[in-house]
Amino acid sequence: MTQPSPPDAANPGDRPDDRLSRFRLDAYSGEQLYRQLYRALRAAILSGDFSEGEAIPSENQMRDQFGIARTTVRNAMALLVSEGLVQQVRGRGTIVSHRPISHNIWNFGSFTELARRQGQRPVTKVLEHRIENGELLLVRARGLANGETIAWLNVDTSQLDLALYPGIETYDFAAQSLYEVLRRDYHRHPLRSELLLTVVPPSERLREAFGPATDVPGYLCASGDVLDADDQLVERTSIVYSPAVQMKFATRWGRDTAPA
Repeated sequence: MTQPSPPDAANPGDRPDDRLSRFRLDAYSGEQLYRQLYRALRAAILSGDFSEGEAIPSENQMRDQFGIARTTVRNAMALLVSEGLVQQVRGRGTIVSHRPISHNIWNFGSFTELARRQGQRPVTKVLEHRIENGELLLVRARGLANGETIAWLNVDTSQLDLALYPGIETYDFAAQSLYEVLRRDYHRHPLRSELLLTVVPPSERLREAFGPATDVPGYLCASGDVLDADDQLVERTSIVYSPAVQMKFATRWGRDTAPA
């Protein structure tokens, strides 16, 4: 009788992918598993672990590697497809369809810490502070003080999971830095952010924060996730910038992505 081949020899494509071994999915984190998987795959693609035109692991591989359902994998894939990072090609699987570009962006991060490093006095006004769907919704206007004058520069919204940060709703974030509190009292260290830049129309809240600006058709908004060193979600954030803010971008082209 013919003996079956060992599983690895029969299906080498079903082996765990070492490039994903640094990621862990946590069913108890409060964040849906498909979003955790989406962020893990996104980070691997953007960091160059999977190159342009390469197939990422199959549904079966990711199901077995992370111990999750196929529906979870498919939902994560749908987000990657909608973002244009991958495309599904019949007979080849899910293929990376972008060219990785490394961006360094200034003026993102802790507003309070950045202002202090520059020798300026940061000012925060809490516009909204309430609990909604198990999260603290915190909206703040941020500015810099010059004597009695305050230049308001942005309005940021933070969504913080109360399961991760029990008691965080009791803090006065007009007087304390959110990221200082997260590091000191919850041992969560924001490391990087994945942000989408869009333009949002003026609203009554933004007009009140930034002052009347009838000639401004919209404001720059950066929204997305803030992550720690283990790629775990720290907060969801949305930051709307005053027209007075200037953003600086640096793009590093790799050898394989340099324009002709």
